[in-house]
Amino acid sequence: MTQFDLARYAGWSAYLSAAATILGIATLLAFFTRGEPFGTWNDILSIVIALSMIVILFELDRLHRPVAPAVSLTVLSIGVIALLIAVVFQALLIVKVIVFAQTAVIVPLAFGVFGAALMIYSYFSLANQLLPGRLAILGLIAGAGYVLVITGLILNPEGEHFLATIGGLITVIGYPAWAIWFGRLLLTGRVGV
Repeated sequence: MTQFDLARYAGWSAYLSAAATILGIATLLAFFTRGEPFGTWNDILSIVIALSMIVILFELDRLHRPVAPAVSLTVLSIGVIALLIAVVFQALLIVKVIVFAQTAVIVPLAFGVFGAALMIYSYFSLANQLLPGRLAILGLIAGAGYVLVITGLILNPEGEHFLATIGGLITVIGYPAWAIWFGRLLLTGRVGV
């Protein structure tokens, strides 16, 4: 696979993850008001999001490896492992091998790890001017949203915590905006292909 191919796949994956995130919040709200099958659809969308984020992480690694090789490879490795764990747990939930309680912390934690990875890559993007400054700042904000969600869940696993609520709001607005912008830059060849 050439660098151009990876950038193109990552661009489309960014669009896909943005759309799946927006649909994910819609199905989650529908689940809370109407019940199934919206919960299952939300779980399926979580898998789509995680798989598309893995492609994005590979592209972010490709962009950042020249300026921070050890950090970039570490962030990529941890991020991919976390997202694969989310995929496995969500798939097991969908086929009813496990119950929601068994995924309630591990899946958000995996997405929190992705958020931390996005923050690290965005910091390096900002410091090394690898991406537009505003996009890097938006990546920092979107990544922080994911981290706040898991922080709130860890602080109060039995119920809502204001950090999880704030993080969720930041994430459902910030991440799709970041992903669409990043995807557009990749697909138009305006990021180091």
